[in-house]
Amino acid sequence: MKWIICALLRYSQSVRHNTKKKPNQKNYDMRLTFKILILLTIFTSCSNSDDENNPDCTYTPDLSAEEASNITETSATFSGQIISPTCESTVTSQGFVYAKTTLPKTDDFVVEVNGENILAEVNNLERNTKYYMRAFFVNPSGEYYSNQIELTTVIGEINITTKTIENIALNSATSGGIINDDGDGTIINKGICWSTSQNPTIDDNHIENNTNNYEFNSEITGLQENTTYYVRAYAMNESGIAYGNEETFKTLAPTYKVNLEITGTAGNCGFSSNVLLHYEINYKFDDSDTISETAEGSGDIYYHEKEGEIRNNLNVTIYLGYFDPEYPNNSNYPGSYLDNISITITHIATNEEVLNTTLPDLFICTDSAYKNIINFNPVDRTYTIDRLTYGF
Repeated sequence: MKWIICALLRYSQSVRHNTKKKPNQKNYDMRLTFKILILLTIFTSCSNSDDENNPDCTYTPDLSAEEASNITETSATFSGQIISPTCESTVTSQGFVYAKTTLPKTDDFVVEVNGENILAEVNNLERNTKYYMRAFFVNPSGEYYSNQIELTTVIGEINITTKTIENIALNSATSGGIINDDGDGTIINKGICWSTSQNPTIDDNHIENNTNNYEFNSEITGLQENTTYYVRAYAMNESGIAYGNEETFKTLAPTYKVNLEITGTAGNCGFSSNVLLHYEINYKFDDSDTISETAEGSGDIYYHEKEGEIRNNLNVTIYLGYFDPEYPNNSNYPGSYLDNISITITHIATNEEVLNTTLPDLFICTDSAYKNIINFNPVDRTYTIDRLTYGF
């Protein structure tokens, strides 16, 4: 600045020495001096006293934004740096601006953060959405922005509900799912999975549903009779697979038909007689009530048939005894003979004979009675036959 002033003074002196005297020379000198003073004022006003005291001060801030971190479905962490100008200490506002459009400004979403190394956690973002972020700084001289950072929020998890089991049969059932929230992603596949163990996954039995509907039904087939199963609906998007609540059911127990064929003979210790034959059969299907029936005659082939569901066990007892157990030694009550006893058990749905065997003969002559007890397990189709003898 001093060199400017000196130059102007020398210029003024030069002008006066080289200028011929004119009638109004005094007025001319005064005007010239006045012009010089105006120029000095202009130069002085344009200069900054701080500039002269600190020629290295800065007029604008230095801003930078770093890549966002901790990005989730609805939140992210912004970080950056703001170095304020040293020539102007006034700060109106600073922090981050962000928007779904490029080059966000203070008219968009604003997070104010003080300091040089700034950090802010931003919430309430939309899932699976691209955002643009910049650091900003505002002071009386204007608005300043940093480089722009792009970030995309994470796709959310799917929320799915497993439908209640319906149409339960011997070997099949129906379930499905309702996708309540797709996480703002794309449903890649969906369906139901099942197992005889809890918490089934797609690594177990599963069936995929290829419809575009968010509510769907699927039929489960190939199930075992009288078996407990666990079912869950599932769906997958870009973030992974999600499972619904667990539903459980038991397939129906099959209905079986029991046929008995018995040849009965009435006699007195093996000798023919005209007395009547009497025996009793008890059927018990699982825990249901016992079904009893009797047969009486003088000697013939007898046929018996019963139907019922069997989940765990069928018990059939054939009992042969005296007419009058109060007088077992009375010769008026001779014994009886049952032979050629056969039992057949048929699966009604498939018409398959699951058991066809002959039972031990039953013979009574004196003070004793006999039982044949047959137990049949429909799960593994095993059976036992017990022949019991006991006294009155």
